[in-house]
Amino acid sequence: MTGEEARDELLIRGALELWGAEPGDVAAAREETPLGAAWRVTGPDGLSRLHPSISGALRHLRALVAPERRASRVLFMRAGDGVNSDISGDRAADPE
Repeated sequence: MTGEEARDELLIRGALELWGAEPGDVAAAREETPLGAAWRVTGPDGLSRLHPSISGALRHLRALVAPERRASRVLFMRAGDGVNSDISGDRAADPE
């Protein structure tokens, strides 16, 4: 198992635990396809969908396990990439 595969499996397990999924509620497994690695997510009804990325698989799992939770987005940036990149406390530096 590569480091990326281990990281992805840890993300899936952590998310399912965070959302309170019981073992056997849903399943997510990484598999190789002719186009590369993909994630197969199987719901409680036994139907499965194949996702080409872990983010799609996580969104599908959240919809199955915790439909009341809204989807969110997180943006990352390096220091110095933004207009107001010098943030100190709760005030931003003057952009000029």
